[in-house]
Amino acid sequence: MLRIIITEDHDILREGLRSLLKHEESIQVVADAPNGRVLLDYLETTPVDVVLMDINMPVMNGIEATKIIAAEYKHVKVLILSMLDNVNYLNQLLRAGAYGYVLKNTGKDELIHAIHEVAAGNVYISAELKKKAIETKPADDVKLTKRELQVLELLAEGLTNKEIAEKIFLSKRTVETHRKNLIDKTHCKNTSALIKYAIVNGILKNVNIEKFADNV
Repeated sequence: MLRIIITEDHDILREGLRSLLKHEESIQVVADAPNGRVLLDYLETTPVDVVLMDINMPVMNGIEATKIIAAEYKHVKVLILSMLDNVNYLNQLLRAGAYGYVLKNTGKDELIHAIHEVAAGNVYISAELKKKAIETKPADDVKLTKRELQVLELLAEGLTNKEIAEKIFLSKRTVETHRKNLIDKTHCKNTSALIKYAIVNGILKNVNIEKFADNV
């Protein structure tokens, strides 16, 4: 059972989320908090898998709290739940360390799916917001070769280095080199962060959005 904390400054929304999730057998709401400061106090003593986080809150907002969680509670995954369908906020939160971003108009099934995805260490972004992000202009200071883009697309589809090597007729070592170059050029820490970067900066324009959504 996944243990989650709801962090939302509006009482009626916190209560609504609790009510929405209380009969879900795979999820246990262990606490709720009105802001990031109270959330961090809970994290000191309460075992948690996922934090369901609003952005705009008093005392400490969701961006500040996410940065602290990413630095001090690396096992805790943050899923942003916001009414703001803004790519700039998505960018900030992913860079801060969030694993997911869903909109408050999402349905129950998608929310539960998103919670499980981020708990497993996968990135989950609402399709509506993901489409906006993919359509944004790529970062001007990152120049990728055609082969690097090809490898990036296959990484985003969930293929391993060995599977990519077999698919595009390269050695596994060559694929590993392309992957390392991608991480170095984008200044990302790992493959998950690399895919986040590609989403935010619209580098993967030619990837089928529906197929891509299944893997990030």
